[in-house]
This record gives sequence, C-alpha cells and structure tokens, in this order.
Amino acid sequence: MRKILLCIFLLQFTIPALAQTSNLDELPLNVLRQKLATSINDTNKVQIQLALGHLMLLKATKGQKDIDSAMNFATRTAVLSRQLNYDFGIINSMLLSAESFYNRDDWETGLKTAQNALTFSQQHNNSDGQARSYHVIAQYYQVSDPIALRNRIFYINKAIDIFRKNKNILWLSFMLTANADLLFQSGRTTEGLKLLFEALNLGRGVSRRTVEGIYWQIGRISAQLSDYPNALKYHLLANKTAREVKDTTLQFCGINHSIASTYIKMQDYGRAIPYSIQALRAAKRYKARDYVNAISSTLALAYAHTNQLSKALTLLDEMKDNAYSDLDKLSVSVGFLNHLTYAKQYVPAAKHAQEVKELVAGIPPHNVTEIMNAYNSLAAYYAEIGQAKIAYHYTDLYAAMAHKLNYIAGIRTAENRYYKLISLKGNLKLAIGHYLKGRELQDSIDHIAKAYQISLLQIENETLEKNKHIDALTREAQINDSKLKRNQLIQRVTIGGCIMLLTITGLIYSRYRLKQRSNALLTRQKLEIDHKNKSLQELVKDKSQLLDDKDKLLLEKDLLLREVNHRVKNNLQIVMNLLQSQSVYLSNESAQQAILESQNRVRSIALIHDQLYKTEHITEINLSSYIRELIYSLNDSLNRKNNNIRLKWEIDEISIDVSQAIPVGIILNEMVTNALKYAFPDHQMGTITILVKQIGDFIEMQISDNGVGLPADFDFDSTNTLGITLLKGLTGQLRGIFSVENDNGLTITLKFPVEVDIIHEQLL
Repeated sequence: MRKILLCIFLLQFTIPALAQTSNLDELPLNVLRQKLATSINDTNKVQIQLALGHLMLLKATKGQKDIDSAMNFATRTAVLSRQLNYDFGIINSMLLSAESFYNRDDWETGLKTAQNALTFSQQHNNSDGQARSYHVIAQYYQVSDPIALRNRIFYINKAIDIFRKNKNILWLSFMLTANADLLFQSGRTTEGLKLLFEALNLGRGVSRRTVEGIYWQIGRISAQLSDYPNALKYHLLANKTAREVKDTTLQFCGINHSIASTYIKMQDYGRAIPYSIQALRAAKRYKARDYVNAISSTLALAYAHTNQLSKALTLLDEMKDNAYSDLDKLSVSVGFLNHLTYAKQYVPAAKHAQEVKELVAGIPPHNVTEIMNAYNSLAAYYAEIGQAKIAYHYTDLYAAMAHKLNYIAGIRTAENRYYKLISLKGNLKLAIGHYLKGRELQDSIDHIAKAYQISLLQIENETLEKNKHIDALTREAQINDSKLKRNQLIQRVTIGGCIMLLTITGLIYSRYRLKQRSNALLTRQKLEIDHKNKSLQELVKDKSQLLDDKDKLLLEKDLLLREVNHRVKNNLQIVMNLLQSQSVYLSNESAQQAILESQNRVRSIALIHDQLYKTEHITEINLSSYIRELIYSLNDSLNRKNNNIRLKWEIDEISIDVSQAIPVGIILNEMVTNALKYAFPDHQMGTITILVKQIGDFIEMQISDNGVGLPADFDFDSTNTLGITLLKGLTGQLRGIFSVENDNGLTITLKFPVEVDIIHEQLL
C-alpha cells in the first residue's frame, strides 16, 4: 500500500506541471530569470513573471520560501497588468495567488481569490480566464469526500466545455487527463479511460511531454487494477517518450520507478533493478527525500529476491542513517525484517522484529498503511520461525484493518496466511475454508483486472478505429484539397496565359511604335553627333597646342629651380670660404671655433641645395643620402685629426620636403657637432650612433653617444646656449617633440610628422 500511495503522490505532482499560461512555462528557471532581468514593462514581462511563479510551486524540493516567491511574483504581475490594462495578466496573477494560498494551506483565502478571478473573467467576457478559474476552484474540493469529489468533477467539466469550445487543445488535453483521474477515484474506470485516450490523441498534436504523462497515468491505473502487462506496456511507452523529449525531471524518475514496481509485481526482479537504479540517481540529484526512500525500498526488495542481500541491506542502512521520524524508522525496520526473513536469516531478523514491535506501538492510529505493513511483516516472520500463535495474533490485527478499509488484496493476504498457520495445527477443514476464501478474493481481483483489460482493449480498438476514420477523412480532405488546388491552379494558369498573351501583343505593338520613334531620333542624333565631332576635333587641336605650351613652361620651371638651387649652393659655398678665410686672421680660439660651427651649419644647408640640384625632384630630398653626406662632412671637419670617434648610422630610405629637410639638417649638425666636441674629452675612444626610422606618418631620429654625458646638475630648461635654442626652435618648427636621456652617455630623440608639399602637388 505504501507504494500505491506513492504512485498517487507522483500523479498529483506531475499533472499540474502540464498546465501552462504560456510557452514560457516550459523554459528552465535560470533562462526565465535572465529574460526577466532584460525585460521591459510589457505583456511579455507579465508572462515571464507568471511562468516563474508556476515554477516556484512545481519545484521538487518546494518549501515555504518558494511559495512566498510565487506569491511575490503574483503580486508584481497584478500591479504591472493593471498598469497595462492586461486582462490575461490580471486573471492569471489572481489564479497564481490562489494556488500559492493553496500551498500555504490557507484554503479559505485561496478559494475566495479563485472565485474573484472567475467573477473578473465573466465581467470582461474572458472565456479562457473563466475556464482556468474553474480549474483552480476545483482543486479546493478534496477527492476523499464523495460530495467534494462530485463538485470537483463538476468544475473540471465546466472548464473542459470552455476549452473544447475555444479549441484550446493543450489545456483541453490537460483537463481531460485531470478529469480522468477523478473518474478513476470515483470508480468510473471506463469513462476515465475514454477521457485519457481522447487526451492522448489531442496531446500527440501539441505536446510530446503531455503524451508522456498520459502514458504514465494509464500505466499507473493499470497497475492499481492489477493489470500488470498493460501497466508495463504503457510505462515503457512513457519511458520511450520521455527519452525522445529528453525529459530529466522527477516525472522521468517516477516513470522508471513505476516500471521497476511493475516488474516486481510480475516477480521479474532482475529487470526491475536497472530502472530502480536510474530512478534512485535522479531522486538523489533532486534531493527528493520521499522519492529516495520509496525507490530505495523497491530496489532493496529487488536485490533481496535476486540473491543480492548485501546490496539490499546496504540500501536499508543508508535509509536508516536518514530516518529521523518514527514512521521512517519503522519503514526501515520493516524492510530489514522482510528481507532477512525472505533470506531465512532468522537470527539477525529477530532484532528487527523487536524494533518493529516497539516502534509500531508508538505510531498514531491514523497511519494505517505503515501499521498494516508492520503487522504483516511480523506475521510473516513469526510464521517462518514456527511461532504460529504470535503469527496468528499479528495476522488477526492485519486482517481487522484490511476488512475495515475493504482492502481486498490485504484480506486475501490474511486468508492465505490463516490457511498456512491453521494447516500447521492440523485443522484441515478450517484451513480449507480460509484457502477457499483466499481463492475467492483472488478471483475477484482477477475479475476486476480482466474487466479492466476488456475495457482497455475495447477503448484501444475504438480509438484505433476512430483514428483510422480520422486518417481516412484527413486523406480524403487532403485529396479534395489537392483537387481544388489543382483546379484553381489550372484556372489561374489559363487566366494568366490570356493576360500574358495580351501583354505580349501589346508589347510587340509598343516595340514597333518605339522602334519607329527611335529610328527618327537616331537620325537626328547622328546629325548632331557629326556636328559635335567636327567641333571637338577643332577643340582637341587647340588643346594639344596648349598642352605643348604647358610642358614647355614646366620644363623651364624645373630648369629655373635647378639653376636657383645650384646658385644658392654656390653662394653658400662662397660664404663658407669667406668664413674659412676670416678664421685664418683670428688668433682667438673661441672665435675660430664659432666660425667653424657657422661653417658646418651653412654646409648642412648647402648640402640640401646640392642634392636638389643633382636629383630629379626639385622639392624633395633623400634623407638617407643627405644625412650620410652631412656626417662625412662633420667627421672630416671635427674628427679627422684625432680619429678617436667612430660614427655609426642606420637610416631608412625616406624622402622629405625641403621645408623640413633644412631644420632636420641643422638639428643633426648641432647634435653631432656637440657629441664630437664634448662627449669624449682627452681624446677618448667612443661611438656616435645615428638612427632615423619612419614609423607610420612620423619620422623618429635618435643621436646617441657612449661618452661622458651631461653634468649631473645640468638643467635643460634653464640653459639658453645657441645649440639648445636652435634645437628647441627648430623642433617647434617641425611640429615635433624631443627627449633627452642622460645614461651611459647622452641620447637625444626627435619625433616629428612627415609633411607633404601641397603646393608642389597642386602644381603637378
């Protein structure tokens, strides 16, 4: 009976999972939370909040915190829906609140809230809301009371009528399934089966997950009515469907447990084990304690009946470690007693028999199932060890409770045990009486199962015939639709052909008229083109003369610029010779040094004009050639006598405008001159390195030496020598920057942008 009650619990858990306010209800919790975080205040946000609220109530490990979260989502949804004037959200937020009150056991408030949702739906002519309200109201009528059960069926039927009228297939399938369960509980098995198969046909078209649940429900009903072959058939169909839809929820766990339980009822314990193991893994993953205990009990039973007692006892030990209440402890002790008795290990079983007797004495009388299981286990144990009197006593207790509940299978079990116990005493007449009663009860159970099998077979055949008829009608409709489409196509093709023929005729005539107009136009255009060609030839002749004149002017300009550069270079050479002549007559060394420096500065400018004169480019110079010549000149002037300084350079092939070449040459002249004169005192050996690189639209020039460097107290900003003044001024002219590093010698780095001679380009 414990396993039957668990099946009912699983049924109640899985059926609400099918009810959806939108497709969002099928999304995982983390996905819905992400959508809510990025949503705006619109109707989509309302549906997301409703879906989250439903998931809170459907969690396997639902607690008070989850119920409070669902209520919070209902409140927020109601506020937003009223702001948006969104009837769907207002109605379903009230229904979510009603479901939350139901889970809080505040049924009075919950029922009133659901009735308010119904009233609002009726006032706003929202039939879908009315149907959903009826469904929630129905939940408040308990199935244990026959009158309440009839009321529950009444409200579910009202919801079914509306969903059928609105052709809401998903909800109709769900309501039919829920109503079928109520009909089974009221003893109307055939009616319930018909509804289930109708729901099954509808579910195949809208949701495979719905089909999975219906298969499972048919299987559970079949098992409860002892039709184990059909139970196994539909459980396996549910398992197959669950795998197809990749179901990993507790529903799949329950399906595997149902398959294992059915195999055990059929005494095929070996096949039950793999399904129980799968179910146990899922239950542990979800930390669903009731599931874990029930599945562990089933798996332990299968192990015990396949000569794997050690595994069965290990499972029971795990259950014992997690048994906190007396009911849980009693369940574990009953398991130990049953399996040890079956294995004929009566000595260790005696300890657990004593535990069961002590525990069952303290169990409240309303826990009928647990008490009956305990009495049955004690009766079986004492019967096995030959203590018939004690076994008879516990059988009497068990039978009394079974008769009170009208539990036929339990009464049969008691009669069979009476038969065995009385047979041991030798009272064969009384024993045979109990045997016949047991057979009569078994026949009654078999009769119920056979009647159910016949009903199920008839409904399956009716459904099959109905589906065949529907398929035939569908094929006929498809054929008629195909014929209609073909006739429509022929009609359209005929009309289209006529229109196309008229169009082609019109186009041909239009082309003919157009050709006539085009010929006349072409004739006029030819005359105009001939006239223009004649004018163009005269214009080309005049332009060729102008181009020849322009080329002559450009050539004369280039020659003039070359001559200017040559004369400037010669004039600068004269200036250098004058400075050289002047230095001969000077006895002051400082004056001679100043004249030498001036000569070098003038030479740096003269070299530029020399290059301009020698190359084809009249406004650009090759920086690599220019710098090498300048370095050679400075070396001959300042280092030739001692020759103690080595000059190294690495210069990219770069061409720059003359406007930049002159300041670059003067800066280079100043820096190299300074290094040759002051970096290596007392004729020390050393090296001066010149690096010039082009980096993108910038040129970077670095002059470094490994000499003595600048004095420690040297302040570059406050020093106003001619060389530093020139460096600062010319760097600004180049729109560049420079930096000084005084470490193991002196390094000066200059960086400036490359400028294009726009005027020259325009001239070209």
